[in-house]
This record gives sequence, structure tokens and C-alpha cells, in this order.
Amino acid sequence: MSDDTAIRRSLSEEIGYWLESASRTLEKRYGSGVPVTKQDVLLAHYLYGLTAVVHASDAPAAHLAAVRSYLLRLIPEERVTRALQAVPEEGDTWLANALDRVEAIGGKQGYVLLSRGADVVIPFSSRNASAAGSAEPVVIERDPPKEAFSQ
Repeated sequence: MSDDTAIRRSLSEEIGYWLESASRTLEKRYGSGVPVTKQDVLLAHYLYGLTAVVHASDAPAAHLAAVRSYLLRLIPEERVTRALQAVPEEGDTWLANALDRVEAIGGKQGYVLLSRGADVVIPFSSRNASAAGSAEPVVIERDPPKEAFSQ
């Protein structure tokens, strides 16, 4: 694809894109075979990994606020809260291993985003603006969409 046809998005839009793609991939891959609550936890861990590199120098509360803000774009608040507080049940090795894998995938994709020159994320609504930092989004270029878990 030539540079003049590349899609231009802010880092916030790019992270939102990857999150939506990951959500669709989880639904396709697991469907009704994995409860929605576990899918939400997987999605939260993926997003945590994706945003960890962007928020590496931020306070943990600011990173958590960003994760919460992005998840609220896709799932209801009560599910977001449960997903962010969930811990795999003792003996649920499948979920524990899956969480590690999806967080690692998100982390790799976060590094890819930063390698493209993006270094600011603005995912917050005005009610969370105090943790958002600069209000100027960074625009990055990317090729056409790929599924989030395909890498």
C-alpha cells in the first residue's frame, strides 16, 4: 500500500481500533464456549498490555483510568468493573495462561504503535481529563486493519 493511501488515526483511535478488533476476535474464537465474564477479563488484559508501553511512565492509577475509559467504549460499566477486579479462580489454569498470552500480544502491539512515532494517548472523556495529559492527539499512519490476535 502506498503512503498516500495509508489510514491516518490518532493514537487514541488506533488503540480503540485494536481493542474493537480484539473484541471481535475473542467473540469469533470463543463465542458461547467461554462465558462473557471471562471474555471481558481477557479483553481487559489485552488492553492493559496494549496500553502499558504508552503509560509506562504514568502512575498506575492513570493507566487504570485509561484502560477503564477504553473498555467503557465497548462494554457496560458493571462488566468493566468486574473485568478489572477479576482474578482467575484457583485451578483455572486455562484462564491464567490465556491472560498472560493476550497481555503479551497487547504489549507487542503497543510497542508497534510506539515505534510508529506515537507517544501520547488521549482516551479520556472530559470527566477524566485530569489524568489525560496533553489534549493534542498524535497522528500515526498505519496499513489497513489486521485482526488484533493475528500477530
